Amino acid sequence: MMAKKWSIGLRPSLAGLIALLSVLLLAGCGGSDNNDNDSSNGGGTPPSSGVEIVGPEGDAISVPSDPADIVAVNATIDLNSTVEYDAATGEISLHFFYKDADGNGISLTKNPVEVRYYVSELALDPSDPTGKDDPGLAWNQLLSERGTPSDPESQLPGLLTVIDGTTGEYRYKFAETVPANSNVIRVTMRARARVSIDGTNYYLVQNANASYDFLQSNAGLPLEASGADMVDTNACNSCHGVRIGSVGHGGGYTEVKSCNNCHNLPYQLPRSDGEGDLAYMVHRIHSAGVFEHLGDFSHVTYPQETTTCEKCHNDQAPNAELAFTNPTRRNCGSCHANVNFETGENHAGGVFTDDTLCSACHQKTGSSINGGIPGNDHKSMIAGSGLAPKPENVSEFNTTITMTPPANGSFYEAGEHPVVTVRLTSNDGGPAANYTAPKDVSGTRDGMLSGANLYVYGPRNDAMPVLTTGSTTDPAWDPATAPTQGHALFTGGTDPLVVTDATGYKYQLSDHIGDLEPGTYMVRFEGNDYGAISDEDYVTASTAVITFQVGQDEVEPKLSGSACLNCHGDTIMHLEGAHPHHQGFDTDGCLACHDGTANYGNYIGNRVHAVHGATLTGDLGPHAGGYDWTHVTFPQDVNNCQICHTNPDADPPVWRTIRPVACAGCHGSDPNSSWVFDDGRGSEAVAASHMILQGADFSDQEQETPGCLVCHGEGQEKDLYKVHGLVNYTIVPEGDD
Repeated sequence: MMAKKWSIGLRPSLAGLIALLSVLLLAGCGGSDNNDNDSSNGGGTPPSSGVEIVGPEGDAISVPSDPADIVAVNATIDLNSTVEYDAATGEISLHFFYKDADGNGISLTKNPVEVRYYVSELALDPSDPTGKDDPGLAWNQLLSERGTPSDPESQLPGLLTVIDGTTGEYRYKFAETVPANSNVIRVTMRARARVSIDGTNYYLVQNANASYDFLQSNAGLPLEASGADMVDTNACNSCHGVRIGSVGHGGGYTEVKSCNNCHNLPYQLPRSDGEGDLAYMVHRIHSAGVFEHLGDFSHVTYPQETTTCEKCHNDQAPNAELAFTNPTRRNCGSCHANVNFETGENHAGGVFTDDTLCSACHQKTGSSINGGIPGNDHKSMIAGSGLAPKPENVSEFNTTITMTPPANGSFYEAGEHPVVTVRLTSNDGGPAANYTAPKDVSGTRDGMLSGANLYVYGPRNDAMPVLTTGSTTDPAWDPATAPTQGHALFTGGTDPLVVTDATGYKYQLSDHIGDLEPGTYMVRFEGNDYGAISDEDYVTASTAVITFQVGQDEVEPKLSGSACLNCHGDTIMHLEGAHPHHQGFDTDGCLACHDGTANYGNYIGNRVHAVHGATLTGDLGPHAGGYDWTHVTFPQDVNNCQICHTNPDADPPVWRTIRPVACAGCHGSDPNSSWVFDDGRGSEAVAASHMILQGADFSDQEQETPGCLVCHGEGQEKDLYKVHGLVNYTIVPEGDD
């Protein structure tokens, strides 16, 4: 058979804060994780032990000398009805398939693939006299066996049987045995391969792992849930990406079920005094806590309220409910580090020396016993813990925006100028809105609004104010000045397009729809009755956003889809302060101010990159005020554009479109260059010098610089697809795991 070409998988290496996790994660899983044999290129001598050949061995895979010739292969492990258990001897055998993304078997005997096998049990907590399950303590590793079948010097202790290497079919019989018991047993397999090219290690196949849960009484029947599956891997991936295992162990462990084999209390007690227990470790890191043994994570910036437990413990996990119904001092204390249960300090319930009575007060429904202590889930704890939304952060009105429909029923065309209508209903029991009242002063709740502003803008992926007085479509607009973004809807004003009456706030859009580029456009309203007196004296504004189509019925895709929600969820931006408005993480709404003019809010393409890139000087906005974003910790490798730009329908991909202002967001801290602002802030190092030399104009949010394409264009040496971590390989230092 013809030898195959080695391929390697996309494996973003995490940066920033989570790189620190590699230290603590390596404390688990058998200590040092660097015992791979990297010298083999797949054609080595046959294994000397630990392998039985009963069928085809499969192909050796040649390694191209040029890494550019390596293409992606996403390895998979199939553990479908694969376990046999001999009750008489305690022997466990695992039947599995190891394949690439195309379904071709990957040879374990002719390629440098290291495999690891773990067996753990889900045991009752022996320290709890009531015998109740405590998933935070219950996993206990029983067996750990590893080896590289193609390397005679690194053989598996058990017996690997090649059933058919061409289809990736194998069986592994553990060398050690497991006594009979009635606990849930988990078998986990992990496999990964890498070779050395010119002394540099390349990961060649995406690290793959899978787990199989069963009862010894019926080992051939995999359990749908172990009984302690409180977090599904997809919840981790939503922020950390599909290679969560890259936090530590070189990406070798990519499933929560794999983590549980080592990151449990019995295994971690002698290694980290228990701090490496998965629940304790994850809670403390995400709450910006400090470990005694594993380091200081107080710098971590979590992308939403840490009290939203359902972000991780959601319906995707079959046993997520246990996180809310089975409280323990250890798991609660992992976030609430200021609570001392032994002394009762900062604990309303006083001294507690075990977990047996925790659920008496901390029930999901919220208990009224013991002085009205709230429930243990943070939805019911809010009222008692001071985490409830402050009344001033609750929008005064529910907002509805409508438009007179287009003549063809789908999209507006030349000659049409629809009317936008905004209607408000009380959201908090306050007075009804008086649409015809003049603009009121802030500080009163009487139905006469102190602010009622309309924004009309688009198209979606290059937004500018349109169809309003002073906008880019107004014949009287002077391009030398910034177009007007917000428009007051009060009667008696100077804007001739305001047609508000007693039935609602209304605005007659101008008759320049025919001048617009076909696409998706937005209308946003923001209004308030009480308004804002100061940072401490305010009520947040009420808002809503709708879209409408111009010139086509096909909806224009968002550059980022809804990827913001993956990390930020339903968090509200700009909620508090002297200019409080109620805007969720929806770019359609953000573009009302953060549009291409950047005449109020910084252009979103620069601001988002500057924040997520944790830059000191990359924020170019006129109202940035010299923002320093270096405190922000991003939960994965920031140079992978696909983390946020997830919309497959966006064409061309944004990383193929070079806009200097967007690039400056991440690359704006080059000390060898400077940019002089016109707002009096003087010279500030904000943009890489080579960008300026190529003609970058940072006052033009839309500029695409042709000179950049010479190096960064498709197929060029510094193709953005490569430099942004989207290539199909990752280089790692020699010996790094």
